[in-house]
Amino acid sequence: MSNKFHQRFRIDLGVDEAKRRFVNRVNNALVSQVMRFAAKKYGVEGASSLEQHICQILGERWTGWGCLEERMGNNFASCLRAIEALYSHPNYVDEADRIAKSILEETEIDIGIRWENGHFLPSGSPVLDKALVDDVLGLIQTTASQGINHAFTKGLHHLLSSTKKPELLSDVVADMYEALEALAKIVCGNDKDLSANREALVSKLNLSENYKQIMKQFIEYANDLHRHAGERGQTKPAPVRREVEAFMYFTGLIIRLALTRED
Repeated sequence: MSNKFHQRFRIDLGVDEAKRRFVNRVNNALVSQVMRFAAKKYGVEGASSLEQHICQILGERWTGWGCLEERMGNNFASCLRAIEALYSHPNYVDEADRIAKSILEETEIDIGIRWENGHFLPSGSPVLDKALVDDVLGLIQTTASQGINHAFTKGLHHLLSSTKKPELLSDVVADMYEALEALAKIVCGNDKDLSANREALVSKLNLSENYKQIMKQFIEYANDLHRHAGERGQTKPAPVRREVEAFMYFTGLIIRLALTRED
């Protein structure tokens, strides 16, 4: 017999309700447990420093001790990123890992996410996710790759949230384009935009002629898709989900090609 209440009583919970409970559990864990522990062990100054660290990664302004709950609010993506931010702090890796796994275990139904090596990821194809998401996240955990990491991770979170907000698919395109542009700047050693860096990027990857053509066409496609998706925040028709997912996976493939090249 299942230990989960809703299954024992055959309650149809629904994804929205499961996500609402997930958000509440994250708030309870971070605000009521972790912050109190931090204040007890490191003092208010140490707890405030942890809050500032999480707010910085969330892109929210830290306004004083105790503001984290308000900054996360009821936003599902912000709660995911807050746990990832906790994991990125050297003093809280194990605690963040425990919290993420525990809350996912408590979550009543599949809400489309999984926890892997400090990141929440879409629960998609395990084979593709391992090669083109998990491995990429491992490659870009360096100071030099910070721009790629920020954009790629942000795109993953927008993809997770796009199930309920399809308009965020345009932001996924913008984020992946930003990751490609950051990659090109690192590989080419300049500050040019992606269009201007296309030839140099393809040349430096040392690929076969056929693959060079594929790369050039993909970058042109990326430029076109990015233009049609519109600027961030604009209301435009959302791209097709499967095309956006493919764009994300191919972006991951290019990052792998660039950051694992033999030269």
